[in-house]
Amino acid sequence: MPPKRFQTTAAMACVKILLTIFIVVFWVVGIALLALGIWGVIELKNYLALSEQDYSSVPYVLIGTGSFMVATGLIGCYAIVKNITWFLHLYTVMVFVVFIALFACGIAGFIFEKGLTSSFKSGLATHIEEYGATDTDGLDKYVDNLQETLFCCGGTNYSDWLAGTTWSETHTDTVPVSCCNMTVDAQVCEDAKPKDGVQISGNNGTLYIFDEGCSAKVTSFLSSKMGIIAGSALAFGAFQLIGIVLSCCLAKMINANKYEMM
Repeated sequence: MPPKRFQTTAAMACVKILLTIFIVVFWVVGIALLALGIWGVIELKNYLALSEQDYSSVPYVLIGTGSFMVATGLIGCYAIVKNITWFLHLYTVMVFVVFIALFACGIAGFIFEKGLTSSFKSGLATHIEEYGATDTDGLDKYVDNLQETLFCCGGTNYSDWLAGTTWSETHTDTVPVSCCNMTVDAQVCEDAKPKDGVQISGNNGTLYIFDEGCSAKVTSFLSSKMGIIAGSALAFGAFQLIGIVLSCCLAKMINANKYEMM
């Protein structure tokens, strides 16, 4: 029968392999969150700025979480290579922090899903009403970008522009150029000037503009994806327990191996 010290060494090697696999998965998710946060800062600012509530910090939370996870993985790898137990304990604490953060994010995602969609809906309606005013803090460009990117017009539909808005006070039966559908008649869109807007339809009844509202497009996306995102956060949060158990076991085995070698 092999000496107990060799049995402990073999078990340590097995746990190290499993913990290394866990850290690789942990790293991949951390890098994905980091990339998602950077993408959010660059691309989602147009949408977040239109919400009634301030969600501009969300991408930075993702960047911070992703960076923290990458740093945690580095500490875990160093602890495995050097067999340093207190580094393993530090790694365990950091993984536990990620576990708490992901669970909190997952639960918050389920709780605030409706609030997020309604906040965007009401915020967009307000910005459409104030579009063209002198004190909109430059948010007109975000409304234009939203309509051009999602191929939509207005909140509910293009009729939102025709009454009860700053735009409708100076424009009759006309919508902003960002509502113009290039695929229907590119020349109409090119000839129209942003300050003048574009006609809704031609003499032959052809609709020159996008006929779908922006609120429906954004809120349907949020409703369909928020559950998946929140569920994924909870599932990966639970996955952290594996890393916590493995790192604790490895720390115990390292101490036991040192004792047996004395």
